Amino acid sequence: MNDRSLKGLFSEITTIPPVLQNSYYPSLDGLRGIAIIMVVLSHLINTSRFLYNTIFNGHLGVLIFFVLSGFLITTLCIKEKVITKDISLKNFYIRRLLRIFPVAYLFIIVIIILNYIFDLKISYINIIGTALYLMNFSSYFRKYHYTYLTGHFWSLSVEEQFYLIFPFILKKKFKVYLLLILTIVFVVPFIICLQSFYVSLNNKVLYALAHYLIKFQAIGVGCLFSVLTFKYSFNKKILIKTKVITNILAIFLILFIQYNDFFSLQNVLSGVASSFLIGYIIITNIGQGKDFIFKFLNMKILKTVGVLSYSIYIWQEIFTSGDKRLPSFMVTFPYNVICIIIVSCCSYYLYERSFLKLKSRFSKVKTSPLVTEQALGPAV
Repeated sequence: MNDRSLKGLFSEITTIPPVLQNSYYPSLDGLRGIAIIMVVLSHLINTSRFLYNTIFNGHLGVLIFFVLSGFLITTLCIKEKVITKDISLKNFYIRRLLRIFPVAYLFIIVIIILNYIFDLKISYINIIGTALYLMNFSSYFRKYHYTYLTGHFWSLSVEEQFYLIFPFILKKKFKVYLLLILTIVFVVPFIICLQSFYVSLNNKVLYALAHYLIKFQAIGVGCLFSVLTFKYSFNKKILIKTKVITNILAIFLILFIQYNDFFSLQNVLSGVASSFLIGYIIITNIGQGKDFIFKFLNMKILKTVGVLSYSIYIWQEIFTSGDKRLPSFMVTFPYNVICIIIVSCCSYYLYERSFLKLKSRFSKVKTSPLVTEQALGPAV
């Protein structure tokens, strides 16, 4: 049995709690569906600042994707470690490659072709930065080589850089892994807060490091909620009784906070608060339920959108760009919405699924190929 005391938080996890023993958490596809709808709507609709910061909040949609990613991938890695006494890094990175790279690099090839045909003036440095997952270094790429068409790759860059290192640490030293997660979740935002009040802390190195690491904060929150779910038993009866009211309260608070992005002290604090509220919504919806929230998240159309979320996220950037150099039907509402639906469905069902089937061969933990290491959502 796991030691569920506060001291035992840093001890190795040895058992899988009943709530995490399922191979698939259907409600989380519904959350993905909500997140990608928020992102696409934020790109399509010019509306009031209030609506843009609440229900059409693409930044919040990305935050949901980040927390989901941290939760799911940490859960899968810990499950594998408990079951097999190890984490196969080779299999992990092969799975990541098969999930992320095929459609991402197909998109880049399409962008290169469109750039040549329609003279979109996308620099080769931007293409290289996109292909190497470096687009989160916004101080360089946004300033000198920015284009909307590849701007959404910053979120993929954040993910890939995070998962390049942290699974290795989780495999070797759980205590070090958790300490680093806690540092990203709590210490880095605290340092940024101090930097806002004490100019002496704003030296170039510390400032750059803190503002680089803060992008991983939401993924770290997802990782932390996964660890807490393994470590501590949640009273199922209390969760069932309080789920609806607490979820409604959490949603209200998230919308009230109006998270924007990690570019100011206010947004750093709102990002931390929102990511914790999203984490709470995740852990209260990973089990089966009969309440209206469970039924809503498990509507067939919403789950389908969730399954297609990575495909939508990749391709929507072309059709929501509004770039007049592209054919008008591609960037004009409602034809661009039709294009997003058709291209995303073709991409997933005719291209990506073959890689998903291949990816499942490299998993030592039985799980649905639709949920295993689902990529995170689009940048805005």
